[in-house]
Parts: sequence; C-alpha cells; structure tokens
Amino acid sequence: MTHEPKTPAPGTATAMPVTGAPATGAPTTGSPATGAAATATKPGRGVQVTERAAKEIQRVIHDHGLPATSWVRVGAKGGGCSGFTYVLDFDPNGPTEFDLAFEQHGVKIVIDKKSEFFMGGTTLDFNDGLLDRGFVFKNPGATGTCGCGTSFSA
Repeated sequence: MTHEPKTPAPGTATAMPVTGAPATGAPTTGSPATGAAATATKPGRGVQVTERAAKEIQRVIHDHGLPATSWVRVGAKGGGCSGFTYVLDFDPNGPTEFDLAFEQHGVKIVIDKKSEFFMGGTTLDFNDGLLDRGFVFKNPGATGTCGCGTSFSA
C-alpha cells in the first residue's frame, strides 16, 4: 500500500509513498547555528538505508528536479490504525538541533530525535514488485503493524 502524496508546506518538497514491516552509517546531531554535525551517542541507531532504497531516492530526486543537496526526512507521527504512521519526505533545509543526520550510499538522511526513539534500528528498503512497489520500513522496535504496513505500534 502507499500513501497519497501530500501537498508540501512552503519550504518543503514532495512526499514519497511508503510502507512498513540493520547496516552502517552512524547518525549525527545537527546544529542549527552552524549546520554542522556531531557524532551521536547511540551507535547503530538511526535509520539504515539499503542500496536499493538509496538508488530509488536518487532517481526520484533527479526525476523531480530537486536539488542534489536535498535531504530525505524520515520519521513517525501519531495516526494510522496502529498508533504511528511512517513519514518519508524531502527536506531542502537539512537537520536542526532536534534531528539526527547521517549519509548512506550517497543519500543524506535526517530523522527527528523523537521519531528516532520509536524507529531506531529501522531499515528503509525499496520493493520493485508489480504489487508491492514502494519504500518499506523494517522496524525491529515495532510491537505491531497494521495489515497494509503503513502504521505501527511501539
């Protein structure tokens, strides 16, 4: 299943379809004053991105004419039939002091610290099948998921 694309707020870009169900790339904490990043204290946390997902993200950035410097913002928000819904958007601004940031397979990823609490260790993958094409979150911290896989409980 996929989410319908939402209209982005001013200063943000397009949403990507996602579904829900660990690698390298240590997250860093963003600094709003400098835009610099410092190493996070929890190794192995954050969201891991597979090479297949990274290639699809890069394709979408190119096909939609987004800046090559775009960040991919992942997260969780309240909603869905299981309690939380996965979020996957493009962010032209990058990390703030409330975010963890990291780069994997040439893709810059940012996740807010609150979402990371529920999604730490999650792998973002991409399925290219006829019936299940889209991004997939594999969250080892989820205690339950809905039937369509777009929401989870923790």
